[in-house]
Amino acid sequence: MAQSTPSNADLANLVQQQAQQIQRLKNRIDALESQNNQPGQQPRTGSNATTASSRAPRQTQPSVPSGRAAEKATYANRQGQGNGPLEKRVSKLEDDHVKIDWSDGAPEFSSADGAYTFGIGGRVQYDFSSTFDSRYDGEGRYADANSRNITGSEFRRLRLDAHGQLDNWILYKLELDFANDSVGLRDAYLSAAKDFQLGKGVVYLGSKFADRGLDGRTSSKWTWFTERNTVANGIQPDSGAYMTGITGEFYGKNDWHASLSVNKGSNTGDNSDSNNFTVLSRAHWNPVATDNMILHVGANGFYENFEGDNTTDYRPAVTIGGHYNDNLRIRSAAIDPSTSTAFGFELAGLAGPFAAGAEWGHRSLFGRNDTDNMDYDAYSAQVGYALTGEQFGYSTKQGVWTRPKIADPVTQGGIGDWELVARYEAIDFENSNAFEGGTGHGTSVGLNWYLNKYTRMLFDYTNWQTNNRSTPYAMPDDGNSINARAQVVF
Repeated sequence: MAQSTPSNADLANLVQQQAQQIQRLKNRIDALESQNNQPGQQPRTGSNATTASSRAPRQTQPSVPSGRAAEKATYANRQGQGNGPLEKRVSKLEDDHVKIDWSDGAPEFSSADGAYTFGIGGRVQYDFSSTFDSRYDGEGRYADANSRNITGSEFRRLRLDAHGQLDNWILYKLELDFANDSVGLRDAYLSAAKDFQLGKGVVYLGSKFADRGLDGRTSSKWTWFTERNTVANGIQPDSGAYMTGITGEFYGKNDWHASLSVNKGSNTGDNSDSNNFTVLSRAHWNPVATDNMILHVGANGFYENFEGDNTTDYRPAVTIGGHYNDNLRIRSAAIDPSTSTAFGFELAGLAGPFAAGAEWGHRSLFGRNDTDNMDYDAYSAQVGYALTGEQFGYSTKQGVWTRPKIADPVTQGGIGDWELVARYEAIDFENSNAFEGGTGHGTSVGLNWYLNKYTRMLFDYTNWQTNNRSTPYAMPDDGNSINARAQVVF
């Protein structure tokens, strides 16, 4: 026992080793703190240390070297720097440095005060599609047209983006889509945001997803079906869903928003002709917005001027049975347009696990020849019920469908969120006696399964009818389509 008892010399050596370790840690902390000091400020250093004898019991105090060594040996127990113990200094350093947030499935880096951020995001959507029972089977009397009864799969969207914030009010985003063996530009903008008494205003410069309606403005990540309705796909500018220009949006504090976009460009084209000029606007209001019930009303419209000399005729074509089947479209007759105007209305509501929405849109095209004009309508109505009791996702800020809150994610031992949905949609290109266009409609039922906030499976079945007036599918036809999607977003 006598041999196992440490001597005062051994204790002194141990204390000195601990003091050296603490000093190395202190030097590292001092270096970090000095990086955070503003220009012209001196790094903070210790000055109010207590002595070793004031902390340790006198009867067990080992004999240690006096002076700075004694100060080091008791650093961990003293009030260093005059700003609290060592733990507080470490906590402050953690607060002053970069934070990383993984809550949305991908890292977002931010400064301690949140003024600067940088994050990445994206989505992967893999689709399967099968159409059957169409009379256009590529055989017999229909051999002159490609079969509509086709089956296949595709990566509908493969997107990756970088986004962030600079000094609180400057925002940016760059988004690329790698689907269909090509690289396409989607959102690519700089923006400035400012808070006002009535809400928040944001101005975007560059390419931005157009604010075109309830289903049209909803991200493809959260639409109820694998494809948007005929209003979103049919009542839209020739420039498409992404246009280049300047957009102003104001988000009111009382559940409303309004937007105005002026564009002179698009993400497609070979820069050999002038871009179309487009002015687009939309507004929504939630007169009822409680935890269990929401009412949505909205309106939208646009004006478009077709620039340059069109050498090919313009023929809008609208999806009815899924994106994959290019043979299955409702097509208008050809027109050489000069200008176009459109407007539409929106109505939707949510109550507990129930949700519903309806849209109607009208578009007029005016040809370069005054007698060559056309107009057409599209409408859609959809209802949904969450089998697991969750509320459908909806944003009162933007007036769009969004991600629901998953009560029991599969990754936590639950069953996820199951939604049963149904939709009827139609479009009519034959509104004018002087213009012969196609008509069509479809009835769909679907089942959506949110495994968690990142992963979703979609399945929908559509019974459709078309009546195109131009070749190669220039007669009434009907059939069925099945579409399915596996999706991951981050």
